[in-house]
Amino acid sequence: MSVPVLASVEEDAAKIVDLFYDLQFEQAVTAAKVLTEKYPGYPAGVFYQSVAYYQRYLLEDPPQRQTFDTFLGLSQAALAKAIALMPSNPAISHYYQGAALGFQARAYVSQKKYAAAIPKARQGATHLKKALMLDPQLEDANLGLGMYYYFLDRVPVAAKPFAYLFVGIKGDRQRGLALLERVAEKGHAASMEAKSILAAIYASEKEKRWDESLLLYKSLMELYPHNPRYRLKLIYVMQREGFWDTAVEVMDAEGDWIKNLDPLVQSRAHELARYRTAENLLFAGRYEEALGALERLESMHPAGLIGDWTALRKGNYWDAIGQSDKAKKVYETIKDKKAASLVEKFIQAPFPNGPRDVMPNRWPISTVPE
Repeated sequence: MSVPVLASVEEDAAKIVDLFYDLQFEQAVTAAKVLTEKYPGYPAGVFYQSVAYYQRYLLEDPPQRQTFDTFLGLSQAALAKAIALMPSNPAISHYYQGAALGFQARAYVSQKKYAAAIPKARQGATHLKKALMLDPQLEDANLGLGMYYYFLDRVPVAAKPFAYLFVGIKGDRQRGLALLERVAEKGHAASMEAKSILAAIYASEKEKRWDESLLLYKSLMELYPHNPRYRLKLIYVMQREGFWDTAVEVMDAEGDWIKNLDPLVQSRAHELARYRTAENLLFAGRYEEALGALERLESMHPAGLIGDWTALRKGNYWDAIGQSDKAKKVYETIKDKKAASLVEKFIQAPFPNGPRDVMPNRWPISTVPE
């Protein structure tokens, strides 16, 4: 396949990526179908259609089996197209085989089906290495390899030999970060994915590179205003930095941005926005405003994790105004392990003297951590 055609495909693919990152899934799928019609023998269109469904699956709360099955079917179709391309363009064939298998592995990990994920990851890594050996200019192939190197370095020490045995790559934090940063700077369709992953890595407990994650999340929030995850993650980083008053303003929990969200994420994003606002107002010492935010949140009847953390902050409010008996009654209802551990600390040092830990950054909040 000639370079001009490849360049044209990657340009169209980057536009599709922008659509599904902004949660415009129907438009993304339509654009991917057009790309398939334009280049019927090329795997890009079907591949990015599959990734659009993968991104939707990650946002669903709870995740829907039908969405996963659609993703997997399209991913397998992309894989078949990539294999068929081997005689004419082996580098691109290996790249899309590696990319499709890598996303399948990530999807199975999100379901905690590690036995299904491991062989996909191993095969995917092998294909990406071969693609780069044949064409070192395929910068996007470094995305998957960077993720493998970085996240395999994070597994427990005792498990690292097994991780290498199963995946065929030895974890290397520095190499993984370098490759992800390279794709963020020089990549094509994978550039935004690299930036999103880097922002999450920088904002993790392992890295705590808050300033860098702050810049990335601010940029992503502005680029993709219909994706509430970036705004919420930006607020989380601000909280970890102690920028509580600024976080309240940026969160804008009752702003028009909420109204413009896809119904898929609108209600849960509004719950989280109100929760973060209350948390920041409490930490900033703006107690009556915090009470108002908590009452607005309670009107939505939050349950599960967010319900427990709402109760924690309501207890904090009662402690802050000197009504410890009311605080203790609220604290007694909390079941979440992390929130309950904070209760024990607040019993010893009532809010606002207790810890300033914030609710974990999760989406979907009912299932697994980011």
